[in-house]
Amino acid sequence: MKKVIAILLALVLCMAVIACGGEDTPATPTPQPTPQQPGDPDPPPPPPTPQPGLENVTLTLWGGEYDQNMLRSMADAFIALHANEANITINLGVESESTAKDTILTDVQAAADVFAFPDDQLMELYLAGVLQEVLLNTNDIIAANAAGSVEAATVDGKLYAYPMTADNGYFMFYDSSYFSAADVQSFDKMMEVAAAAGKRITMDFGSGWYTIAFFRAKGLDAWLEADSVSTGTNLNGPGGADVVQAMIDIAKNPGFIALGGDEFITGINDGSIIAGVGGPWWSGDAAGAWGGNYAATKLPTYTVAGSQVQMGGVLGSKFVGVNAFSEYVGYAMLLAEWITNYENQVLRFETVGQGPSNIQAAASPAVQANHALAAMAAQANYSGFFNPGGSYWDPMGTLGAIIAQGNPDNTDPQVLIDNAVNGMR
Repeated sequence: MKKVIAILLALVLCMAVIACGGEDTPATPTPQPTPQQPGDPDPPPPPPTPQPGLENVTLTLWGGEYDQNMLRSMADAFIALHANEANITINLGVESESTAKDTILTDVQAAADVFAFPDDQLMELYLAGVLQEVLLNTNDIIAANAAGSVEAATVDGKLYAYPMTADNGYFMFYDSSYFSAADVQSFDKMMEVAAAAGKRITMDFGSGWYTIAFFRAKGLDAWLEADSVSTGTNLNGPGGADVVQAMIDIAKNPGFIALGGDEFITGINDGSIIAGVGGPWWSGDAAGAWGGNYAATKLPTYTVAGSQVQMGGVLGSKFVGVNAFSEYVGYAMLLAEWITNYENQVLRFETVGQGPSNIQAAASPAVQANHALAAMAAQANYSGFFNPGGSYWDPMGTLGAIIAQGNPDNTDPQVLIDNAVNGMR
Protein backbone atom coordinates (compact mmCIF):
# COMPACT_ATOMS: atom_id res chain seq x y z
CA MET A 1 0.00 0.00 0.00
CA LYS A 2 2.84 2.41 0.83
CA LYS A 3 4.37 1.77 -2.56
CA VAL A 4 1.03 2.36 -4.32
CA ILE A 5 0.46 5.68 -2.52
CA ALA A 6 4.03 6.74 -3.24
CA ILE A 7 3.56 6.01 -6.93
CA LEU A 8 0.25 7.90 -7.03
CA LEU A 9 1.75 10.90 -5.26
CA ALA A 10 4.70 10.90 -7.65
CA LEU A 11 2.36 10.81 -10.64
CA VAL A 12 0.29 13.69 -9.25
CA LEU A 13 3.39 15.79 -8.65
CA CYS A 14 4.61 15.09 -12.17
CA MET A 15 1.24 16.12 -13.63
CA ALA A 16 1.27 19.33 -11.54
CA VAL A 17 4.74 20.23 -12.86
CA ILE A 18 3.65 19.57 -16.45
CA ALA A 19 0.49 21.68 -15.94
CA CYS A 20 2.64 24.57 -14.73
CA GLY A 21 4.76 24.48 -17.89
CA GLY A 22 7.59 22.50 -16.34
CA GLU A 23 8.45 25.14 -13.77
CA ASP A 24 9.25 24.30 -10.18
CA THR A 25 6.16 24.27 -8.00
CA PRO A 26 6.37 27.15 -5.52
CA ALA A 27 6.67 26.25 -1.87
CA THR A 28 3.92 27.05 0.60
CA PRO A 29 5.09 29.95 2.82
CA THR A 30 5.67 29.12 6.46
CA PRO A 31 2.75 30.51 8.53
CA GLN A 32 3.72 33.03 11.18
CA PRO A 33 2.45 32.34 14.71
CA THR A 34 -0.08 34.77 16.15
CA PRO A 35 -1.04 35.32 19.78
CA GLN A 36 -4.02 33.28 20.87
CA GLN A 37 -7.19 35.38 21.25
CA PRO A 38 -10.27 34.69 23.40
CA GLY A 39 -12.46 32.14 21.65
CA ASP A 40 -9.57 30.78 19.58
CA PRO A 41 -9.27 26.99 19.44
CA ASP A 42 -6.93 25.28 21.85
CA PRO A 43 -3.34 25.10 20.60
CA PRO A 44 -2.64 21.90 18.67
CA PRO A 45 -1.06 19.04 20.58
CA PRO A 46 2.69 18.51 20.20
CA PRO A 47 3.39 16.86 16.84
CA PRO A 48 4.34 13.19 16.80
CA THR A 49 8.04 12.46 17.03
CA PRO A 50 9.40 12.64 13.47
CA GLN A 51 10.47 9.31 12.11
CA PRO A 52 13.85 9.24 10.38
CA GLY A 53 13.80 8.40 6.71
CA LEU A 54 10.30 9.77 6.10
CA GLU A 55 9.40 12.87 4.08
CA ASN A 56 8.55 16.00 6.06
CA VAL A 57 5.21 17.44 4.85
CA THR A 58 3.68 20.73 6.00
CA LEU A 59 0.14 21.67 4.98
CA THR A 60 -2.06 24.65 5.78
CA LEU A 61 -5.81 24.09 6.20
CA TRP A 62 -8.28 26.99 6.17
CA GLY A 63 -11.80 26.90 7.59
CA GLY A 64 -14.41 29.04 9.33
CA GLU A 65 -13.92 30.54 12.78
CA TYR A 66 -16.33 28.15 14.48
CA ASP A 67 -14.91 25.09 12.69
CA GLN A 68 -11.41 25.32 14.12
CA ASN A 69 -11.66 22.77 16.95
CA MET A 70 -13.45 20.32 14.67
CA LEU A 71 -10.83 20.76 11.93
CA ARG A 72 -8.04 20.27 14.48
CA SER A 73 -9.53 16.92 15.41
CA MET A 74 -9.84 15.90 11.75
CA ALA A 75 -6.28 17.04 11.01
CA ASP A 76 -4.77 15.17 13.94
CA ALA A 77 -6.56 11.98 12.91
CA PHE A 78 -5.17 12.39 9.38
CA ILE A 79 -1.65 12.85 10.73
CA ALA A 80 -1.98 9.67 12.78
CA LEU A 81 -3.38 7.76 9.80
CA HIS A 82 -0.32 8.58 7.69
CA ALA A 83 2.28 8.50 10.47
CA ASN A 84 4.18 5.63 8.86
CA GLU A 85 4.32 7.35 5.46
CA ALA A 86 5.38 10.92 6.23
CA ASN A 87 6.07 13.33 9.06
CA ILE A 88 3.02 15.57 8.53
CA THR A 89 2.35 18.93 10.13
CA ILE A 90 -1.02 20.63 9.52
CA ASN A 91 -1.38 24.29 10.44
CA LEU A 92 -4.89 25.72 10.73
CA GLY A 93 -6.01 29.18 9.63
CA VAL A 94 -9.29 31.05 10.00
CA GLU A 95 -10.83 31.99 6.66
CA SER A 96 -14.56 32.40 6.16
CA GLU A 97 -15.97 30.35 3.30
CA SER A 98 -17.75 33.47 2.03
CA THR A 99 -14.47 35.37 1.59
CA ALA A 100 -12.22 32.46 0.61
CA LYS A 101 -12.13 33.30 -3.11
CA ASP A 102 -11.17 36.94 -2.62
CA THR A 103 -8.44 36.09 -0.12
CA ILE A 104 -7.00 33.30 -2.26
CA LEU A 105 -6.96 35.34 -5.47
CA THR A 106 -5.08 38.13 -3.70
CA ASP A 107 -2.05 35.84 -3.46
CA VAL A 108 -2.57 32.30 -4.71
CA GLN A 109 0.86 31.04 -3.70
CA ALA A 110 0.44 32.32 -0.14
CA ALA A 111 -3.00 30.70 0.21
CA ALA A 112 -3.72 27.49 2.09
CA ASP A 113 -3.08 24.08 0.59
CA VAL A 114 -6.64 23.04 1.47
CA PHE A 115 -9.61 25.38 1.98
CA ALA A 116 -13.43 25.48 2.13
CA PHE A 117 -15.61 27.59 -0.17
CA PRO A 118 -19.22 27.76 -1.47
CA ASP A 119 -20.20 26.49 -4.92
CA ASP A 120 -20.72 29.95 -6.44
CA GLN A 121 -16.98 30.65 -6.10
CA LEU A 122 -15.86 27.56 -8.01
CA MET A 123 -15.80 29.00 -11.52
CA GLU A 124 -13.66 32.03 -10.66
CA LEU A 125 -11.20 29.85 -8.75
CA TYR A 126 -11.10 27.41 -11.66
CA LEU A 127 -10.55 30.14 -14.26
CA ALA A 128 -7.71 31.54 -12.14
CA GLY A 129 -6.00 28.13 -12.18
CA VAL A 130 -6.22 27.78 -8.42
CA LEU A 131 -8.09 24.49 -8.15
CA GLN A 132 -6.25 21.20 -8.45
CA GLU A 133 -8.27 18.61 -10.35
CA VAL A 134 -9.31 15.68 -8.15
CA LEU A 135 -7.03 12.87 -9.32
CA LEU A 136 -7.03 10.42 -6.40
CA ASN A 137 -10.04 8.14 -5.73
CA THR A 138 -12.17 10.31 -8.03
CA ASN A 139 -14.81 7.70 -8.86
CA ASP A 140 -15.27 6.80 -5.18
CA ILE A 141 -15.79 10.46 -4.28
CA ILE A 142 -18.33 10.93 -7.07
CA ALA A 143 -20.26 7.79 -6.07
CA ALA A 144 -20.34 8.76 -2.37
CA ASN A 145 -21.89 12.22 -2.81
CA ALA A 146 -25.23 13.63 -3.99
CA ALA A 147 -25.39 14.06 -7.75
CA GLY A 148 -26.20 17.77 -7.51
CA SER A 149 -23.14 18.53 -5.39
CA VAL A 150 -20.90 16.54 -7.74
CA GLU A 151 -22.33 18.35 -10.76
CA ALA A 152 -21.68 21.72 -9.13
CA ALA A 153 -18.05 20.71 -8.49
CA THR A 154 -17.48 19.59 -12.08
CA VAL A 155 -16.10 21.63 -14.98
CA ASP A 156 -15.88 20.16 -18.49
CA GLY A 157 -16.42 16.67 -17.15
CA LYS A 158 -13.65 16.87 -14.53
CA LEU A 159 -14.06 17.11 -10.76
CA TYR A 160 -12.34 20.16 -9.26
CA ALA A 161 -13.57 20.16 -5.66
CA TYR A 162 -14.60 17.79 -2.87
CA PRO A 163 -18.30 18.05 -1.89
CA MET A 164 -18.60 18.85 1.82
CA THR A 165 -22.23 19.90 2.41
CA ALA A 166 -25.51 20.03 0.49
CA ASP A 167 -27.33 22.57 2.65
CA ASN A 168 -26.43 25.89 1.05
CA GLY A 169 -30.02 27.00 0.51
CA TYR A 170 -33.08 28.36 2.30
CA PHE A 171 -36.60 27.53 3.46
CA MET A 172 -39.28 28.91 5.82
CA PHE A 173 -38.73 29.06 9.58
CA TYR A 174 -41.81 29.66 11.72
CA ASP A 175 -43.19 29.75 15.25
CA SER A 176 -45.84 27.01 15.33
CA SER A 177 -47.68 28.71 18.19
CA TYR A 178 -48.95 31.18 15.58
CA PHE A 179 -49.16 29.11 12.39
CA SER A 180 -50.77 25.79 11.54
CA ALA A 181 -49.22 23.38 9.02
CA ALA A 182 -51.86 24.57 6.55
CA ASP A 183 -51.11 28.27 7.14
CA VAL A 184 -47.46 27.96 6.13
CA GLN A 185 -48.34 26.65 2.69
CA SER A 186 -49.29 30.19 1.60
CA PHE A 187 -47.29 33.43 1.85
CA ASP A 188 -50.57 35.37 1.79
CA LYS A 189 -52.01 33.40 4.69
CA MET A 190 -48.82 33.77 6.72
CA MET A 191 -48.89 37.55 6.30
CA GLU A 192 -52.57 37.61 7.27
CA VAL A 193 -51.90 35.63 10.46
CA ALA A 194 -48.87 37.75 11.35
CA ALA A 195 -50.68 41.06 10.81
CA ALA A 196 -53.62 39.91 12.94
CA ALA A 197 -51.20 39.15 15.77
CA GLY A 198 -49.36 42.45 15.40
CA LYS A 199 -46.28 40.57 14.16
CA ARG A 200 -44.45 40.15 10.88
CA ILE A 201 -42.78 37.58 8.65
CA THR A 202 -39.59 38.44 6.80
CA MET A 203 -37.23 37.75 3.90
CA ASP A 204 -34.11 39.50 2.60
CA PHE A 205 -35.13 41.49 -0.51
CA GLY A 206 -31.68 43.07 -0.76
CA SER A 207 -30.02 39.85 -1.92
CA GLY A 208 -30.59 38.37 -5.37
CA TRP A 209 -29.72 34.99 -3.90
CA TYR A 210 -33.05 35.06 -2.05
CA THR A 211 -35.25 37.04 -4.45
CA ILE A 212 -34.52 34.72 -7.36
CA ALA A 213 -36.98 32.37 -5.58
CA PHE A 214 -39.90 34.55 -6.73
CA PHE A 215 -38.76 34.57 -10.37
CA ARG A 216 -37.96 30.85 -10.51
CA ALA A 217 -41.59 30.24 -9.57
CA LYS A 218 -42.47 31.57 -13.04
CA GLY A 219 -39.67 29.86 -14.94
CA LEU A 220 -37.50 32.99 -15.01
CA ASP A 221 -33.83 32.77 -14.10
CA ALA A 222 -30.25 33.99 -14.43
CA TRP A 223 -27.21 31.90 -15.33
CA LEU A 224 -23.55 31.96 -16.25
CA GLU A 225 -22.94 32.21 -19.99
CA ALA A 226 -20.58 29.95 -21.90
CA ASP A 227 -17.78 32.51 -21.58
CA SER A 228 -17.84 31.75 -17.82
CA VAL A 229 -18.04 35.48 -17.08
CA SER A 230 -21.24 37.04 -18.45
CA THR A 231 -24.71 36.75 -16.96
CA GLY A 232 -27.48 35.36 -19.13
CA THR A 233 -31.05 36.00 -18.00
CA ASN A 234 -34.71 36.07 -19.00
CA LEU A 235 -35.89 37.85 -15.85
CA ASN A 236 -37.52 40.64 -17.85
CA GLY A 237 -39.32 38.22 -20.16
CA PRO A 238 -43.06 37.48 -20.09
CA GLY A 239 -44.24 37.42 -16.49
CA GLY A 240 -41.18 39.21 -15.07
CA ALA A 241 -43.04 42.46 -14.43
CA ASP A 242 -45.86 40.50 -12.76
CA VAL A 243 -43.34 39.00 -10.35
CA VAL A 244 -41.97 42.46 -9.51
CA GLN A 245 -45.49 43.75 -8.84
CA ALA A 246 -46.23 40.73 -6.63
CA MET A 247 -43.09 41.45 -4.60
CA ILE A 248 -44.08 45.11 -4.24
CA ASP A 249 -47.49 44.00 -2.94
CA ILE A 250 -45.76 41.75 -0.39
CA ALA A 251 -43.45 44.57 0.71
CA LYS A 252 -46.46 46.82 1.38
CA ASN A 253 -48.33 44.18 3.40
CA PRO A 254 -48.54 45.01 7.13
CA GLY A 255 -47.66 41.41 7.96
CA PHE A 256 -44.29 41.58 6.18
CA ILE A 257 -40.97 43.39 6.50
CA ALA A 258 -37.85 42.91 4.37
CA LEU A 259 -34.87 42.29 6.69
CA GLY A 260 -31.29 41.11 6.38
CA GLY A 261 -29.84 38.32 8.48
CA ASP A 262 -28.80 40.24 11.60
CA GLU A 263 -32.14 42.10 11.75
CA PHE A 264 -33.96 38.79 11.22
CA ILE A 265 -32.28 37.31 14.30
CA THR A 266 -32.95 40.46 16.33
CA GLY A 267 -36.64 40.28 15.39
CA ILE A 268 -36.85 36.61 16.35
CA ASN A 269 -35.36 37.36 19.73
CA ASP A 270 -37.50 40.43 20.50
CA GLY A 271 -40.70 38.65 19.38
CA SER A 272 -41.58 40.94 16.46
CA ILE A 273 -40.73 38.30 13.81
CA ILE A 274 -42.61 35.00 13.92
CA ALA A 275 -41.50 33.51 10.59
CA GLY A 276 -38.91 34.13 7.92
CA VAL A 277 -36.96 32.75 5.00
CA GLY A 278 -33.41 31.69 5.83
CA GLY A 279 -30.89 28.87 5.85
CA PRO A 280 -29.84 26.22 8.35
CA TRP A 281 -27.21 28.53 9.84
CA TRP A 282 -30.07 30.35 11.64
CA SER A 283 -31.75 27.23 12.97
CA GLY A 284 -30.02 27.49 16.34
CA ASP A 285 -31.24 31.08 16.80
CA ALA A 286 -34.79 30.16 15.85
CA ALA A 287 -34.82 27.11 18.11
CA GLY A 288 -33.40 29.14 20.98
CA ALA A 289 -36.06 31.85 20.63
CA TRP A 290 -39.09 29.66 19.93
CA GLY A 291 -38.19 26.55 21.91
CA GLY A 292 -40.64 23.71 21.33
CA ASN A 293 -42.59 25.88 18.87
CA TYR A 294 -39.66 26.04 16.43
CA ALA A 295 -40.62 24.56 13.07
CA ALA A 296 -39.49 24.70 9.45
CA THR A 297 -40.91 23.78 6.07
CA LYS A 298 -40.51 24.40 2.36
CA LEU A 299 -41.13 27.85 0.91
CA PRO A 300 -44.84 28.69 0.45
CA THR A 301 -46.83 29.65 -2.61
CA TYR A 302 -47.44 33.32 -3.39
CA THR A 303 -49.81 35.28 -5.64
CA VAL A 304 -48.70 36.38 -9.11
CA ALA A 305 -51.21 38.01 -11.44
CA GLY A 306 -54.07 36.44 -9.48
CA SER A 307 -52.65 32.88 -9.41
CA GLN A 308 -50.87 30.93 -6.69
CA VAL A 309 -47.40 29.69 -7.67
CA GLN A 310 -44.86 27.70 -5.70
CA MET A 311 -41.73 29.67 -4.81
CA GLY A 312 -38.51 28.29 -6.23
CA GLY A 313 -35.18 28.61 -4.50
CA VAL A 314 -31.49 27.86 -4.40
CA LEU A 315 -29.94 24.62 -3.24
CA GLY A 316 -26.19 24.53 -3.34
CA SER A 317 -23.14 22.94 -1.80
CA LYS A 318 -20.01 23.88 0.02
CA PHE A 319 -16.74 22.37 -1.12
CA VAL A 320 -13.18 21.74 -0.08
CA GLY A 321 -10.59 22.73 -2.64
CA VAL A 322 -6.92 21.93 -3.10
CA ASN A 323 -4.51 24.67 -4.15
CA ALA A 324 -2.86 23.64 -7.42
CA PHE A 325 0.27 25.48 -6.23
CA SER A 326 0.63 23.35 -3.11
CA GLU A 327 4.13 21.98 -2.60
CA TYR A 328 2.59 18.72 -1.38
CA VAL A 329 -0.41 18.51 -3.70
CA GLY A 330 -0.76 14.74 -3.32
CA TYR A 331 -1.08 14.83 0.46
CA ALA A 332 -3.28 17.93 0.12
CA MET A 333 -5.70 15.89 -2.00
CA LEU A 334 -5.68 13.08 0.54
CA LEU A 335 -6.41 15.59 3.33
CA ALA A 336 -9.28 17.15 1.35
CA GLU A 337 -10.76 13.72 0.75
CA TRP A 338 -10.33 12.84 4.44
CA ILE A 339 -12.14 15.87 5.88
CA THR A 340 -15.07 15.33 3.46
CA ASN A 341 -15.47 11.57 3.86
CA TYR A 342 -18.51 9.88 5.44
CA GLU A 343 -17.22 9.88 9.00
CA ASN A 344 -16.14 13.50 8.95
CA GLN A 345 -19.33 14.71 7.27
CA VAL A 346 -21.20 13.03 10.13
CA LEU A 347 -18.85 14.76 12.58
CA ARG A 348 -19.47 18.09 10.84
CA PHE A 349 -23.24 17.62 11.16
CA GLU A 350 -22.94 16.67 14.84
CA THR A 351 -20.57 19.55 15.59
CA VAL A 352 -21.86 22.52 13.56
CA GLY A 353 -25.16 21.21 12.16
CA GLN A 354 -24.27 21.34 8.47
CA GLY A 355 -26.13 19.02 6.11
CA PRO A 356 -24.01 16.30 4.50
CA SER A 357 -23.54 15.88 0.76
CA ASN A 358 -22.43 12.32 1.44
CA ILE A 359 -25.41 10.12 0.53
CA GLN A 360 -24.96 7.68 3.39
CA ALA A 361 -24.48 10.44 5.97
CA ALA A 362 -27.53 12.37 4.72
CA ALA A 363 -29.69 9.26 5.14
CA SER A 364 -28.89 8.87 8.84
CA PRO A 365 -31.83 9.15 11.30
CA ALA A 366 -30.20 12.11 13.07
CA VAL A 367 -30.00 14.14 9.87
CA GLN A 368 -33.51 13.18 8.86
CA ALA A 369 -34.85 14.28 12.26
CA ASN A 370 -33.31 17.76 11.95
CA HIS A 371 -36.05 20.36 11.28
CA ALA A 372 -33.92 22.58 9.04
CA LEU A 373 -32.45 19.78 6.96
CA ALA A 374 -35.86 18.13 6.56
CA ALA A 375 -37.20 21.48 5.28
CA MET A 376 -34.24 21.71 2.90
CA ALA A 377 -35.09 18.26 1.57
CA ALA A 378 -38.73 19.30 1.00
CA GLN A 379 -37.65 22.50 -0.76
CA ALA A 380 -35.13 20.63 -2.92
CA ASN A 381 -37.97 19.60 -5.25
CA TYR A 382 -38.42 23.28 -6.18
CA SER A 383 -34.81 24.53 -5.96
CA GLY A 384 -31.62 24.14 -7.91
CA PHE A 385 -27.99 25.12 -8.35
CA PHE A 386 -27.52 28.87 -8.93
CA ASN A 387 -24.38 30.40 -10.39
CA PRO A 388 -24.98 33.62 -12.37
CA GLY A 389 -22.20 35.88 -13.55
CA GLY A 390 -20.75 38.46 -11.20
CA SER A 391 -22.72 41.24 -12.90
CA TYR A 392 -25.98 39.79 -11.54
CA TRP A 393 -25.63 40.79 -7.91
CA ASP A 394 -25.54 44.59 -7.75
CA PRO A 395 -28.45 45.27 -10.15
CA MET A 396 -30.56 42.64 -8.40
CA GLY A 397 -29.71 44.13 -5.01
CA THR A 398 -30.75 47.58 -6.24
CA LEU A 399 -34.03 46.20 -7.57
CA GLY A 400 -34.70 44.45 -4.26
CA ALA A 401 -34.02 47.62 -2.29
CA ILE A 402 -36.55 49.56 -4.40
CA ILE A 403 -39.15 46.83 -3.96
CA ALA A 404 -38.51 46.62 -0.20
CA GLN A 405 -39.39 50.32 0.04
CA GLY A 406 -42.68 49.66 -1.77
CA ASN A 407 -41.52 51.21 -5.08
CA PRO A 408 -41.75 54.78 -3.69
CA ASP A 409 -41.49 56.46 -7.13
CA ASN A 410 -44.24 54.23 -8.58
CA THR A 411 -41.94 53.19 -11.42
CA ASP A 412 -43.54 50.80 -13.88
CA PRO A 413 -42.60 47.22 -12.85
CA GLN A 414 -41.47 46.41 -16.39
CA VAL A 415 -39.09 49.38 -16.31
CA LEU A 416 -37.73 48.21 -12.95
CA ILE A 417 -36.91 44.73 -14.17
CA ASP A 418 -35.62 46.01 -17.53
CA ASN A 419 -33.23 48.34 -15.69
CA ALA A 420 -31.96 45.45 -13.58
CA VAL A 421 -31.41 43.21 -16.59
CA ASN A 422 -29.65 45.99 -18.51
CA GLY A 423 -27.32 46.38 -15.54
CA MET A 424 -26.53 42.68 -15.59
CA ARG A 425 -25.69 42.77 -19.27
